[in-house]
Amino acid sequence: MGLGKTITPLLAAAVMSMCGAGAASAASFEEVTPYLSALHHYWDEYYGGRTRLKESGAIFALGVVGTVATETPVLFRGRSEIFGGDVDYDGETQGLTPVPAKTDVVYLGVREELDLAYRIRLSRVTVEPFGGLGYRFWLRDLQDTMTQAGAAHGYTEAWQSWYWLAGLRSRYPLAERTTLELEGGAKYPFYVSNTVNSATVRPQGEWSAFAEGGVTVGNLKVSLSYQGFRFTQSPLELSGANYIYQPDSSSDIWGVNVGWKFQ
Repeated sequence: MGLGKTITPLLAAAVMSMCGAGAASAASFEEVTPYLSALHHYWDEYYGGRTRLKESGAIFALGVVGTVATETPVLFRGRSEIFGGDVDYDGETQGLTPVPAKTDVVYLGVREELDLAYRIRLSRVTVEPFGGLGYRFWLRDLQDTMTQAGAAHGYTEAWQSWYWLAGLRSRYPLAERTTLELEGGAKYPFYVSNTVNSATVRPQGEWSAFAEGGVTVGNLKVSLSYQGFRFTQSPLELSGANYIYQPDSSSDIWGVNVGWKFQ
């Protein structure tokens, strides 16, 4: 993978962060919540009606969410996150005669989101329908391993995904300084790419769900979360003398999140 192909998605993520900062300068922050997440990551690939590989394991994230209030019920919300970890790979080698393979996969990536919400107050309940734009870039680094056919050399995939997101947030006070917070919705990746060395394949994105629910007590926020990703098989791309592709793929990420809310 060339240096330019690595820098480009990182610059795109930085641009989204600056856009969020620009919006904040025109109004005021209602709240800022830095957080830590312990996540369990699943990644599956399918081909020919069977599961080609499974990955699972722990990854960790460090991020911040900020909400910008205006003089109207319109709100801006931004998220910036970095994540990474080492998960188990249970699959097979590539080629005409694949053999079973087990190894480790190292993940490292960033997530950036910016959305626009409209606050509706219904008695004690606050409801906020929202829509926005997200960007996710991650490296999927498969480690070298040994199989029954000999050594299998790893490689690094550089993924990026731009997606629309839409959903609903709600807050309900349970007691003094204690609030129940719920969020759910769906996202649609309108651009997805996976680059290995100088070859890039472009699987198609599909609708997937996300959700988070938890309680804020004083400044402490504790929540459970879910993120889903769904991609269909990419068209064939010529790489050297071979054709390559990304098979049908899916990811499910479950998390426990702890944050400190500044208001």
